[in-house]
Amino acid sequence: MSEKPITLTGGLLAGLALLSAAGPFSIDMYLPGLPQLGRDLATTNAQLTLSGFMIGMATGQLIIGVLSDTFGRKRFIVGGAALALITSLLCAIAPNIGILIAARFLQGLGSGACVVLARSVIPDITSGVTAAKAFSWMGIISGIAPAAAPVLGSLLVSSLGWRGIFYVLAGIAAAQLLVALFVIPETRPPANRTPLSFGSFTAVIKEPVFVRYALVVGFGFASMFAYISASSFVMQEIMGLSPQIFALVFGTNALGLMVGGALNTRLLDRFPAAAILKIALIIMTVAATIVLVCALTGLPRIPFFLALFFAVMPLSLVMGNATALAVAAVRTRAGSASSVMGFGQFLLAGLVSPLVGMVGGSQAVGMGVCMVGAAVVAVMMFVLARRAD
Repeated sequence: MSEKPITLTGGLLAGLALLSAAGPFSIDMYLPGLPQLGRDLATTNAQLTLSGFMIGMATGQLIIGVLSDTFGRKRFIVGGAALALITSLLCAIAPNIGILIAARFLQGLGSGACVVLARSVIPDITSGVTAAKAFSWMGIISGIAPAAAPVLGSLLVSSLGWRGIFYVLAGIAAAQLLVALFVIPETRPPANRTPLSFGSFTAVIKEPVFVRYALVVGFGFASMFAYISASSFVMQEIMGLSPQIFALVFGTNALGLMVGGALNTRLLDRFPAAAILKIALIIMTVAATIVLVCALTGLPRIPFFLALFFAVMPLSLVMGNATALAVAAVRTRAGSASSVMGFGQFLLAGLVSPLVGMVGGSQAVGMGVCMVGAAVVAVMMFVLARRAD
């Protein structure tokens, strides 16, 4: 008896979006609390909690995707959400920075499983323009996370302290666990599973079109993460914004991601994904260049904030279309492909974070240099991908 086909319903898409928001919630919500966290734990290494999470995300995505190709998706989604729940509670009660960094690493492992498998489910059940639209809608819905997270984080820091943020993250992880248990079906039935072999990584890495589009995703995300990692210091310490105003600016830029995702779903009805991706990369690169110019000329507020918005907004078009084009090149190994993309994406983001403080002589200039550099590499990878396609 054949299995009943799975339809990509609105409810399923919303559930996948909640799972894919595991990363943004865990990264963006606690940014306003980093200074307080450092004072409370008497450390100057508060940013290492961000690095620990990113390394965990990268590791989780690399391993879990290929395992899910062999053993199915659902059990790993459930396990990842459960691990995120437990480790969020551990973060909330961590007595020192060492335990907090370790707990953040494990939290990243669980969140990474949720993110990579949410992305793997879509090519399991659909393809082509429909898949590109699904990735865009998932980005729109999950875009609520980076928009709301810093605002909520600033309120929580004021009322409950930085530990309260992790209790809220535990609540979000509990909701993700319920979604994993009762909303997400098994989209990788036994008949479609492949034997366990980490050699599948070799298979996807040997596909040049996949690799180049995956690098577009990775360097596009790295450009935005240069902004994410430095924004609280640039806006609060250099520009003198309050945590609440910083959260408002950060949230506005995150809303730009949702606008870009909504625009992408309309554009895909009229234009090929590659054409949309090309224009989005150009806009992102030009805007990032203006951010750098502003950083070099004293951070004039209006052009700086406008340029930041247009450097961030196209990322949803870049990520949605580049992901769809990358996975389409190796569709039979979607889990491994998603793992490789996720690993590269978060590894590059983790590497760009310390680079921001090492170049340019200031956080603002370093942020601009890294944003421009990553965007330019993303453009180069797109050009190479089109030549190989």
